[in-house]
Amino acid sequence: MKPAGLILLASTLASLFAGCLVSEVTEYKITLNADGRSGTFTTIMRNVESDSPDSATQRRDFQALMDRWKGNQYLFDEMEKGLYVKERSLRLEKGKLVWRETAIFADLSKIIPEFSPDKPLKFPLTDTSGQIVKTNGTLTTVQDSLLIMWPPHAKKFELKTIQRSFTPGSNFAKLFRARSK
Repeated sequence: MKPAGLILLASTLASLFAGCLVSEVTEYKITLNADGRSGTFTTIMRNVESDSPDSATQRRDFQALMDRWKGNQYLFDEMEKGLYVKERSLRLEKGKLVWRETAIFADLSKIIPEFSPDKPLKFPLTDTSGQIVKTNGTLTTVQDSLLIMWPPHAKKFELKTIQRSFTPGSNFAKLFRARSK
């Protein structure tokens, strides 16, 4: 029942932290330019950690995060998806590791094939581990999932979620501090 473009958007949003990486709070914001197709995609993930109890896996997850922050392969991968990463940062804020990324895109319909400025944008949320704390879309319950819908000609799409029971298996803030010395 999920359109392929929404699955692609969900995988694009989740691709930043594929594997065992999790974040306590995640914010997404898409802002379209006047042309209604190109724009900016901002992602903020607060308290980035590994959910693996295994220390070797945690070290691999941490290294993967460092590679995404400093390496070029992540930039190439995002360009393949239609996103040009302009800025990315990883830093400690209030003792927690925070990822911020700003990317631009030429045509939102290349990232979300069903996107059309003249039609509502619908985004199903089937993951029940998170709680939506902010959106500028309309929330509707459909069967056992939530549907966020933005009206035609919307220029901003915002979503902020928080994990209900956030229990990371790692301490990336400590690893990040040690690496920064």
